[in-house]
Amino acid sequence: MKTAKAPVKRNKRKEPKKQQSPVLFWVGLAGFVGLVLFVLYFEIFVEKKKPIWPEGYSVYGIDVSHYQRDIDWEKVRLNEVAFAFLKATEGKSLRDKNFMQNWQNAREAGIIRGAYHFYRPHVKPEKQAEHFIATVPLEPGDLPPVLDVEVKGLKSKKKLREDLQVWLALVEEAYGAKPIIYTNYKFYVDNLQGYFDDYHLWIAHYKVPKPRLERNDTVKLAFWQHTDAGAVDGIEGIVDCNVFYGSMRELRSVCIKEKL
Repeated sequence: MKTAKAPVKRNKRKEPKKQQSPVLFWVGLAGFVGLVLFVLYFEIFVEKKKPIWPEGYSVYGIDVSHYQRDIDWEKVRLNEVAFAFLKATEGKSLRDKNFMQNWQNAREAGIIRGAYHFYRPHVKPEKQAEHFIATVPLEPGDLPPVLDVEVKGLKSKKKLREDLQVWLALVEEAYGAKPIIYTNYKFYVDNLQGYFDDYHLWIAHYKVPKPRLERNDTVKLAFWQHTDAGAVDGIEGIVDCNVFYGSMRELRSVCIKEKL
């Protein structure tokens, strides 16, 4: 009986490995390095937009003057801006040159508007009140008039408060609406605290998670100006940004009512 021969194994011919092109290697490496450098540049040097509004609030606003130049109010509205305070007057004669333009355009864009007067302590409060009343045509649906007081001048605290009360009373009588008082935290604590508790308060306090001033039964804190360096589409440069303590329904309840 013949035995079967074991099959003879034949070595397969190995194909030579293809050499990677050095040009492609260096091109790939350069692309990778470029991508890494781009990411590092963006992370280190490119300023990233921070949220404009602090957490915990849902009704946002701005305040402006002629320093913001020509404002595209339609674009501003798209930034969730619900209300805007516009500078109207200062002292006994100064009118903000962009007030009437802003006053009309803000309303047309569907933004609830308000007007403020920058108070000068060396000028008689009666003259300042007359100036504001002659300039600002408040209507139902607008926010109440605002008294912006930030300087005491040479007046004593007592005399300053007496003069402010004169302005507030005259303006309330003219519009049938109790004004809002705007000031910064330190000025409020040093000069006004405990004397104007019947008035809604708009406080400026920056670089804090929330104002040190607490809203309670005696402090009618309604607005917080949380930054003077906000960025809003439709406005060139920086702008003051604010939040309201409450809902849109509550904001509208603060506005001037129709006369019966």
